[in-house]
Amino acid sequence: MKRVKINPPYIPLTQQKLCCVPCAIQWILLRRGLKLVDQETIGNALGLMVPKKHKNLFISKVKVGKKTPKRGWGTNETDGSKMNRFFKKHRIPLRAKKVFYSEIKDAAKLIIESLKKGNDLMPVTYMSIIEPKEKYGHALLISEIILSKKPKVIVGDPRFLSKKFWEVDLDRLIKGMSKKFDGEERGIYIFTKHKI
Repeated sequence: MKRVKINPPYIPLTQQKLCCVPCAIQWILLRRGLKLVDQETIGNALGLMVPKKHKNLFISKVKVGKKTPKRGWGTNETDGSKMNRFFKKHRIPLRAKKVFYSEIKDAAKLIIESLKKGNDLMPVTYMSIIEPKEKYGHALLISEIILSKKPKVIVGDPRFLSKKFWEVDLDRLIKGMSKKFDGEERGIYIFTKHKI
């Protein structure tokens, strides 16, 4: 079995409530030896919205919603543009690009090529395809791909109640990005170096 890993490896961190994307970005910054920024600052730059009952969990001022947004609670990034504005504002030499589910033709090839280049991959998937009781979108990081008849990936997970690294069938991970679960098309964010 051929394996391709991210190098250097991730050092796991744990997310604040509803901050899987900001925490995943922290994993990337830490792995690359770049300036760390707190999850709330990252979240606010990405349109973080929380229910009133969780407002007291945050130090900074966050957007509070009365009813669940169509995309769910958490950050509101759709294509990488808010991430790129955040990186530019904080002079972080990264660029993010989202590959939507409908654009993914060969997931294994995309992952292998990206990992070999040292790029970080943050899939956002609907978790019920992996854990049936979990009905929300969630950001993970691809740490490794294991090539076999049915490719698998080792993902890093910022959730506080999860193992920090676990294995999942690549097909299942990708399937969870389709619109069929909640009308939201998800995908894989690719983070690359960018000169400032």
